[in-house]
Amino acid sequence: MGVLRPLRVVIDNYPEGQVEEFDCPYHPQNPAIGSRKVPFSRVLFIEQEDFLEHPPKKFYRLSPGKEVRLRYGYFIRCVNVVKDS
Repeated sequence: MGVLRPLRVVIDNYPEGQVEEFDCPYHPQNPAIGSRKVPFSRVLFIEQEDFLEHPPKKFYRLSPGKEVRLRYGYFIRCVNVVKDS
């Protein structure tokens, strides 16, 4: 699992400095292959394509006011968008 075009996401209501690890299978339909630990913390990175500030109808990824579930993680909601120049 990797993020090629990262977009920084900050989880406001998650404790700073805390890191949880989720056990994620290498292949979701073949758990016999094994699993890996994936960290979850206050600052995450998602693919830029998984977020749109002004989404079209039926966009099922992260956008302002929408809630999505991160794979093998928690539900998150976009409440604020911060951009630099």
